[in-house]
Amino acid sequence: MPRGKKECPNCKALSGVRTSTCKGCGEVFPKKEKKTKPDINKRDILHRLLDVPSSNKQVFYMREMKLLNNLCDKYSLEFMNIMTFTKKLDSLTYFTSPKLKQTLDQKFRAFNYSLDRGKYVEYDLGCKVGEDKAIFTKNKTIKDFLNE
Repeated sequence: MPRGKKECPNCKALSGVRTSTCKGCGEVFPKKEKKTKPDINKRDILHRLLDVPSSNKQVFYMREMKLLNNLCDKYSLEFMNIMTFTKKLDSLTYFTSPKLKQTLDQKFRAFNYSLDRGKYVEYDLGCKVGEDKAIFTKNKTIKDFLNE
């Protein structure tokens, strides 16, 4: 088959690569779906997890990107994108310490956890019966609480 041409599966005629239908028989060529990568910005991950210094940023980003790439190789980029901690750290080197490494491993296991539904019995509760009841609660004050 010549370069820049594709063959129709029905009439075996050659068509251009960009044509969507065959000129001979009218066969519609299927479009190839593009695989999209998730749009994850590693710099945003660093800004979310770390305190970025006001000076000497180039060395900081070089060091932290290397550490982030190592963590992404061990865990995954999607996991690193959703991972959060209560406070911002100074560097990703803390994740190599045994204490935070255990925490990171625990969060990664929770991130990848999937329930095996084959082990458990499923119950069908059926349709809802009856009308919904509206329950009105009065905001209680401390005085109301103490008087009960």
